[in-house]
Amino acid sequence: MTQPAPSPELAFTLRLGQTLQAFGESAQTVEEALGRVARHLGLEGAVYATPTGLLTTFGRDGAPARTDLIRTAAYGADLERLAETGDLVDRVLADRIGAEAALRELEALTARPPRHGPGRMAGAYALSALGMAVVFGGGWREALLSAVIGLLVGIAAQVLDRHRTQISLLPLAGGLISSLGGLALGALFPAVSNPVLILSGFIVLVPGLGLLVSMQELGTGNLVAGTSRLMGTGFVLLLMASGVALGQRIGGGWLRGTPPDPAPLPAWAVLPAIALASLGFLMVFRGARRDYPWTFLASLLAYAAAKAGAALLGPEVGAGAAALALGAACNHYAKLTRRPGAVLLLPSLMLILPGSLGFRSFLLMLHKQTLEGLQAGFQSIFVAVALMLGLLLANVLVPRRRF
Repeated sequence: MTQPAPSPELAFTLRLGQTLQAFGESAQTVEEALGRVARHLGLEGAVYATPTGLLTTFGRDGAPARTDLIRTAAYGADLERLAETGDLVDRVLADRIGAEAALRELEALTARPPRHGPGRMAGAYALSALGMAVVFGGGWREALLSAVIGLLVGIAAQVLDRHRTQISLLPLAGGLISSLGGLALGALFPAVSNPVLILSGFIVLVPGLGLLVSMQELGTGNLVAGTSRLMGTGFVLLLMASGVALGQRIGGGWLRGTPPDPAPLPAWAVLPAIALASLGFLMVFRGARRDYPWTFLASLLAYAAAKAGAALLGPEVGAGAAALALGAACNHYAKLTRRPGAVLLLPSLMLILPGSLGFRSFLLMLHKQTLEGLQAGFQSIFVAVALMLGLLLANVLVPRRRF
């Protein structure tokens, strides 16, 4: 039996839920936003959100309630449109726009083409790789060659993005391209540290949004959403590791002994490197230009907190301190500006996330450095736990912005 067309109020509420989920909002935020909007528009009911679905029951004025089960698909990080959606919700709650007009605006917002074309997006991958190579301790050779690998990964991302059914292969393809590219360039330039090239090349593919949102969901008791999203994040990391391993097997003949230590740049070079990396990450995550200065400052805060914590109490505490400082600062920014904290948190988090992923351990294992690989692997586990605890504590000390 076909249900009648929903009222404008219900249509807007349902479309809002789909949009928030597509742009990566947590289950708690989706449920909270839809609940407030529905009550404001005169609807009564309940919402249950998971990373891939939305179950709602709404009714009004004593009429039979309508139940909708909606399958949702993640579009990926789009920080600018996420912020605009939050602003639209604020205007609806303030009665500055009606449900019908808000629905039209929301449809136009989701249908709008991306701000950056394929060429700029591929260049953003290269910028991110160049900056992160310096942050990882690489020299000018590693930085330039990492940019080349990042550009190749970016081109692959744009090609696969044209076919939504194939975009799930990007982590595997990115790991393979980075691994083969790092080995090939390392063979051509013996003074280059190929682990830095490999890590910098695919770092932008790390699912930082999935890790961030899953921590928020677990911290607020949304165990089904949090664990399922965390498992999805782990699967993406597994695909990346598989791509790297496949590349190492294919290019095994290019492997040499222990990779040389890179000749690092002067300490001041980290500042422009962070500026380039934060710009690249902001573009990849489709952030607004006006957010770049704040993103750069947040990235500096994350890097400084991680370095200070690591120098005083070790890398585990450094990661936790950086996550705590960054999370608290971004939550405070969100409350002051009425914009999502993820606008700053996601690009900045990428600077401190790599230490928790264990890829260095994986590469050492492939280079037959078993003992060093095991040590690095155990350390990465502790760093990951500290990072997660830091994000959870940040949400306790400075509660996240609520609709």
